[in-house]
Amino acid sequence: MKNTLLISLLSLPLVMMAGEEETRVKTEIKEVTVFLSGAQVTSTGNVSINSGTTDLIFENLSPNINSNSIQAKGEGDFTILSVSYRLNYVNQRTKPKEVLVLEDSLDALKSKLEAQDNLMAVYSNEEQMITANRDIGGNNTGVTAIELEKVASTMRTRLLEVKTKQSEIKTRQKKLNESINKINSQINELNGKRNRNTGEVIVSVSSNSTVQAKMTLTYMVSSAGWSPVYDIRAQDDRSPVKLNYRANVYQSSGVEWKNVRLTLSTGNPNISGNKPSLTPWRISYYTPTKYKSYGNKNRAYAPAYGGDVPAASESTRELSEVDVKTNSVKKEAVTSSNFTQMVTDNVVNVQYEISVPYNIPADGKTYSVEIQNYSMPAQYKFFAAPKLDKDAFLVAKVSGWDQYNLLPGDANIFYGGTFVGKSFIDTKTTNDTLDISLGRDKNIVITRENVKEFCEKKVIGVNKKETFMYEISIRNKKKQEIEIEINDQVPLSSISDIEVETLETSSAVCEKENGKLTWKFKIPGGETKKIRFGYSIKFPKDKIINY
Repeated sequence: MKNTLLISLLSLPLVMMAGEEETRVKTEIKEVTVFLSGAQVTSTGNVSINSGTTDLIFENLSPNINSNSIQAKGEGDFTILSVSYRLNYVNQRTKPKEVLVLEDSLDALKSKLEAQDNLMAVYSNEEQMITANRDIGGNNTGVTAIELEKVASTMRTRLLEVKTKQSEIKTRQKKLNESINKINSQINELNGKRNRNTGEVIVSVSSNSTVQAKMTLTYMVSSAGWSPVYDIRAQDDRSPVKLNYRANVYQSSGVEWKNVRLTLSTGNPNISGNKPSLTPWRISYYTPTKYKSYGNKNRAYAPAYGGDVPAASESTRELSEVDVKTNSVKKEAVTSSNFTQMVTDNVVNVQYEISVPYNIPADGKTYSVEIQNYSMPAQYKFFAAPKLDKDAFLVAKVSGWDQYNLLPGDANIFYGGTFVGKSFIDTKTTNDTLDISLGRDKNIVITRENVKEFCEKKVIGVNKKETFMYEISIRNKKKQEIEIEINDQVPLSSISDIEVETLETSSAVCEKENGKLTWKFKIPGGETKKIRFGYSIKFPKDKIINY
């Protein structure tokens, strides 16, 4: 009786454990919202749930999932009891086709190498046989000179052929071994990725009967993000600016995103959303930290310094996803920007929903996703600072740019259908207009020279006075009129003994706080405009000025 009771008690936990079933569920990633840092992944899968309590194991997920962000939803007559996350270090992913092809090539190369090894063994045995038969006729039998020469010539010829064959075989063996090593390295790299641990989400559910359910998982992965990049095109200085807004999307979550709907968000969930709060700032006397100096009886005193060291801060392949078929060769191909809808969720973040499916491999490389195309009215002006650079730069002043919700980012500049360089779009400016540099214009020739007859050095009592005069010449080689802004400067004194006097500015606008001179004027086509400015510096004659 006691034995029967003991067996029953021992069997009870096993029966209870057997009541909880495990069902593995395969899901497909359908939607991904990519933030500036991080991404929210939504995957779905269908599963049959038996009556009772069942653990649904969602396998082959990213190992970089933020466990706090996991959400599970279902469609069907059942109850979700709990959700948890774990890493699977045991299960290996199925060999991809690329690995299978490489393994077949490796087997073929090994077969060829084995054939060469066998051939080398044959020639080595023949060499030994020739070498072993050098004693001709035995010890007591004489050999004539003619016979000896004939035999030696035959052995020499054959031995040379054997050595040549062996050298050829060694060359082929070396090449085969190099190819085998390369393929082994590639297989090891691919298997290293395949054998990495995967993530699993366990969803415990309860049902009174067998039901067919559709499950949806949503979670955050950290190893993903996007950055803005722009293509800015201007045909000439009278046409509107065309701006192509693109995103460089990357991810190394361990799972490829295949045919997913992308949403790009300007938000960053990794940045704290808590408002800052000031604490009382209390001032006290400074007390230097006392250090004991070893090796002598003196004591050294030094202030205590502290502070955090800033962390160091952390390249584009176009990804063509849609084949557009048209009946007319004149029809312009559409891009993903035609399928992008901007949705503003709140006052701080902007989301771009792209209805065209994309493939983003989990290789950490950047893939270009087109967001929107804009045509923006602009005013064109030329700018030059001949003290620093003799070239004139064309600048497009774009107004109303803030309505496009642009982010700071790199820009590729095209002017007249030609790539002219790279620039940076700073959208954090508070100006009403956004200045976009479109590069240099060699049809505007600028010189900056000293006017020698007005430049002099003289001594006045205990002081020395130096006078400088410059002439800036701007020649417009274009046929049409241009509007240009010229910047230069006069020095400022930081010592009372040094006196700076502005002598001439040619009606420039002078900013006294920084010495900046600005001229704005129009120059008709084919004409030249000249301006002058000058200044003097008086300082003690026994001093040297650092210009």
